[in-house]
Amino acid sequence: MKTDNHYIDEEALWRKREQLRTECHQLIEKIFRHRYGIKLLLCAVATLSTIADYKANRVSRFKTTNDKQEAKSKKSE
Repeated sequence: MKTDNHYIDEEALWRKREQLRTECHQLIEKIFRHRYGIKLLLCAVATLSTIADYKANRVSRFKTTNDKQEAKSKKSE
């Protein structure tokens, strides 16, 4: 769902996201090359999975709440 917000520079935001993704990949590669990096990689996977699940659940909860509100407004019409 994309919204046009003229107060936000979408291009700058996209460039920052790309920069952060590249930085994360470089950090993961650095950990991977370390001899004892397996524990850190496992921790990174667990942390990123937790964050991804949280964001996915937030989005689905938001959609469900909006769907309920739309249904209520249609009934009241």
